[in-house]
Amino acid sequence: MSRILAICLGTLIAAIPLSLQAGVYQCTVNGKVTFSDIPCTGDAKPMDLRIYTPPAEAVAEASKQTQAIEKDLATSQKQRQLEVLRAEAEAKTLKMNNEITRYNEQLTGTTSSQADGAGEKRSAAEIQAMTRRHQSEMEALNKQISTLQQKK
Repeated sequence: MSRILAICLGTLIAAIPLSLQAGVYQCTVNGKVTFSDIPCTGDAKPMDLRIYTPPAEAVAEASKQTQAIEKDLATSQKQRQLEVLRAEAEAKTLKMNNEITRYNEQLTGTTSSQADGAGEKRSAAEIQAMTRRHQSEMEALNKQISTLQQKK
């Protein structure tokens, strides 16, 4: 029994290198060159393929470089997000300041009735509501900015 087992194992081990060598054949069919893993015609030429396997050090170095690039990319993306959020906060602050200036001008009577768009003067309650809305928008933006800054 062990003799049969040894013969089977020996045959199996001998067959493994043959099965691992995937042959590539170059064939010419109707004037076109094709490549196949089986001979297509009688004139098929087996090709000797040499596959380069880099040393482990080169693979490790490439992996480190890839990680550094990914880290730089993530940092750049966060930086762009911060810039966009800061620009948005600045625009909202400018808009709020313009609205307050128009309201103050209306109170003092220094602008025409067309300056407000609808020609109506805003009440103090409207200004307070606008201010609260602006503050909540700014708080949300500042929270996003601080969250991004903490992830660095």
